[in-house]
Amino acid sequence: MLEKLLELGQPLSMLWLILGDFNCVKSPAKKQLGVAPTYNPIWCKFDPVLLNNEWLEVILHYGAHFSPRGCLSSHSLGIDSIFDHLTPKTKSFRFSTMWANHPNFIVIVEDGWSLNVESTPQFNLCRKLKALKSSIKAFNSLHFSHISVRAKKVDIALQDAQLQLESNPGNAAL
Repeated sequence: MLEKLLELGQPLSMLWLILGDFNCVKSPAKKQLGVAPTYNPIWCKFDPVLLNNEWLEVILHYGAHFSPRGCLSSHSLGIDSIFDHLTPKTKSFRFSTMWANHPNFIVIVEDGWSLNVESTPQFNLCRKLKALKSSIKAFNSLHFSHISVRAKKVDIALQDAQLQLESNPGNAAL
């Protein structure tokens, strides 16, 4: 069957891709050695994807994900993806107002701005901004990353404090 598919696909200059359940047979006579197919659970997966050489010449990528097989069938859902492989763009630097409210922010800016560079004024500015950018990124990661996780922890602590206060209304420390 593979030879026949390749023969059919040779004259095509466009991309082609064939996927499917190639372990299915039309009739027991088509099964290798003429042995009748069994209908017991199959504990292996053979769902090849065939594609032509043109796929290798373009910047398209193919991926397949197969879900666990069903309880009454040896078949499982296959999700196929064809996508461009794009290199991720670097994010542009953006100032966040929340940084300015942090007590250590001005120290970070002063340290970055006090960098001593002996060159042209434009080069000095670029060098200081670059140094400041890496310092601010580290500062942001340290103090402002994983906000949702931090908010959940604070919410749990608040609920715990409220429960303690409810249980001990006379406790002035709470």
